[in-house]
This record gives sequence, C-alpha cells and structure tokens, in this order.
Amino acid sequence: MNRRDFLKLGAASGLCIGGSALLGRAWADGLYEPSTAAGYTGKLFVMVQAVGGWDPTLLCDPKPGLNNSYGAPSEVGGIQYAPIGAEATTFFTDHADKMTVINGVDTATNNHEAGRRHNASGRLGAGYPNLAALIAGAKSPESPMAFLTFGGYERTQGVVAPVRDGNANRLAELAFPERINATDELSATYHSAAAQEIIAAARTERAADLLGQQDLPRYQSSIDTLMTARAGSQELKLLQEVLPEADANADFRKCQLIIAAYKAGIGVAANISRGGFDTHDQHDNNHIPRMTSILAVVNFLWAEAARQGVEDKLVVLMTSDFGRSPGYNGDMGKDHWSVTSMIAMGNGIPGNRVVGKTTDGHSLVPLEPTTLTEEAANPDEGVRIGPMHVHRALRRLMDVEGSDPDRMFPLGSDDDDLPIFG
Repeated sequence: MNRRDFLKLGAASGLCIGGSALLGRAWADGLYEPSTAAGYTGKLFVMVQAVGGWDPTLLCDPKPGLNNSYGAPSEVGGIQYAPIGAEATTFFTDHADKMTVINGVDTATNNHEAGRRHNASGRLGAGYPNLAALIAGAKSPESPMAFLTFGGYERTQGVVAPVRDGNANRLAELAFPERINATDELSATYHSAAAQEIIAAARTERAADLLGQQDLPRYQSSIDTLMTARAGSQELKLLQEVLPEADANADFRKCQLIIAAYKAGIGVAANISRGGFDTHDQHDNNHIPRMTSILAVVNFLWAEAARQGVEDKLVVLMTSDFGRSPGYNGDMGKDHWSVTSMIAMGNGIPGNRVVGKTTDGHSLVPLEPTTLTEEAANPDEGVRIGPMHVHRALRRLMDVEGSDPDRMFPLGSDDDDLPIFG
C-alpha cells in the first residue's frame, strides 16, 4: 500500500461512527452480516454530569439553614429534597421508587478537572475512562453507537470508539449514502440497485486484496476499522426507523438519540452534560435554573425511555465535579466544596433509598460501614463514601466486573466494597 492509499484509509477509519476493529476481518470472511447480527439488549447506562460543581443542598441533601431559597425540605418515599420548583417535584415524585441518593460523597478535591474526572471515572488520578465508556467497552464495543457522549469528562482510554455527533441529518447520510437526499425515504439514488451491489462487491474485494498485502497490525487495523464502519452503516438504518421527530430542545434531542440507538440495538451507554453550575456569584438566582434544567433533561430521558418501551432497561447516574460551599461569599455566590452527592436510578437500583449523610453545615461524618445511614459510634471505625465505592457498586450492577476493561482499570479491592445499593 502506498502512502496516499494508507492516508485515505486512515482518514476514512476516523469516522465518528466506526464500529470497532474487534470484529476483526469478519466482514471479509462473510461472517458478519449487520442485518442479521443480534443487537445489544442489556441494560442501557446513562451518565448525567452537572459541569461546574452542583449544590446538593439545592437538590437531594437539603439544608434550609444554609439557603435563602426555601424553608422546610419536601419528602417523598423517605427521600428529602429541596423544593426548588415543579421540575424537582416531578423528578422526585416520579422517580423516587427507583432511586438511591448517595449523600456525603468525598471527592477529595476542589479542582474542576480532577473532581469531574473522579466522579465520572471513579479515580481521582488521570488515565481512567468515563464509566459509561467502560461499560460500553465491556458490553458491546463493536456496536456502531456503543458510546454516545456529549461533554463533561468523556475519556474512553481506548476501550470503545466515542460517538459525539448527534445530528440526525448527518446520521441519515451515513445510513443512506446512496440517497441524493438522505433524509427522504422517496429520494432518488446516485446509482441503481444493481450498480450499488457491484460497487459494494468491488469495494470489499479491493479491501480484502489490500489487507492481504499487509503484515503490519497497524495497517490491518486501519482497513478493518474502515470496513467495519461501512458494515455498521447498514445497522444505522435501524436507527432511522425508531428515531422520533426531533424535539426543539437540543438536550432533549440527545436523549431521543440515546434511547433510539438503544432501541435499535446499536447503543449501549451514553454520557450527557449540562454546564453553568460554577456559581461564584448570585448563587440562588443562577444555580436554581441550571438545576431545574438538568432535572428536566433527566425527566425527559425517562419519559422517552417509557415511550419507546425500554424504561425497564435504563440505569442513570447523576454526578458533578464537587459541591458548593455551605455559606455565601461576598457576591452572594457559593464557592467550591469537596463534599457532594450522587444519584443512581433505574434497573437494579433500590428505590426510596438514601445512604450517606452530612452535618447541618454540609460537612462529612464517619458512617457506620454496615448501613451507611448513621454516624459511626466510634469515629475511628467509620467510613467515608468516595466515588470509587459508587463506581465499584455500579460496575457490579452493570455486570462488567471481571471484564477486560474492568481488569485494565481496577478500582480498589473487595475490601473496599460498601453497601451502596444494599
């Protein structure tokens, strides 16, 4: 292969939607047929990141004494929450029965990048993938849209190819490259059906010939990835069949795509982010609308999953960089605070459950390790919940414990397990 041919193949294999070289040369051997391949039907995992550092006292760890926005907290199913508006009421009323709130999470940092990474990957240090990416890499990395991601901490560390483009028109172009107007089912095509078959056969034969001329794994991998991407475009046609009419809200459209990709059997896990939570001034006025907006996204995600009939497959983890300081600063803002909360919801998650607790001043307390609901009688024997504990529990719940990605990126040991989900 000359340099020009390789660069062409390399560029093509860099498509945002590319499947995975893990399929090897099944396309060349006639062993992989997208139209008959079994789609992914396991649990759908979605991480939702509040970028900037959310205030748990305005959500699931209410502290009336630390806020100017509300008096007594509201409660449903034993879960107390801050009454900041209708979206919050809907969120807890509709989903408390499938929700575990994890309060008093020690992020061990006030740094945005480190905190975001810690909560999304389970590890404070660099080099670990987003949990959704790890799950996708363990479950079905060859799926064309295994890991959809939209901001925040979204590193994959090579376990799966990320898909970052949610534009429905571009997806249609990938699914139906032969159409002059990809989004029009009645569109004329560039070539007749017979010509398309000849082109496809010639393309496969040429790639197989090129592959046979190469001994270097790097070159072989590039060709494999390219051909798998082309095979994956057939699976994307299934997505077009289940994608609903696009919502006017950009974040809601992302939710529609995530659910539709799973419904089509080509999506495994996803990551969504919402920014604007770093409210160092006018905290209440600026933070509450952001909190309301991210709750609206999660409420819509659940509603869309129900509409598509896959609500019972969905697992959601909500997290953020860290928390906000207990008191207001001189600009009526709240600064960085290493104590935060996480919320897990969905398939396999115990409902109406709260673990972890904080003081009235939103500081950590040593917890009784067998329950995680009470302060330890002996502080020296108490434990603090960290992102690692939550991630270990979720890896087990998502049945990726012991998988190759899990072994590549270990978190603690069995001695570190806490009864996050009972």
